[in-house]
Amino acid sequence: MFVLLFAVPALLVVVVGYVIGHGLWAWIGGMVDAGFGTSVASAAEAAGWGTGLLALAATVRLAVLLRRRRASGGGARRRPPWDDGPG
Repeated sequence: MFVLLFAVPALLVVVVGYVIGHGLWAWIGGMVDAGFGTSVASAAEAAGWGTGLLALAATVRLAVLLRRRRASGGGARRRPPWDDGPG
């Protein structure tokens, strides 16, 4: 049960990233193919997986940064000791 707590959201992020990457690559590749007569759109699946994995990496990095910020006492910036005000 504990594994599902992390696996399901991670899979959801990868799938959403895949759908976005595949759709953009197929759309842009289709325009390029029509204009230049190439076959760029056939690589849409690889682009989708790459985008999905990048989305997962970005999500994990953001989660780690937010967790570290909360663990260190919040996200408020502290003034340096030499900047206490006029004096």
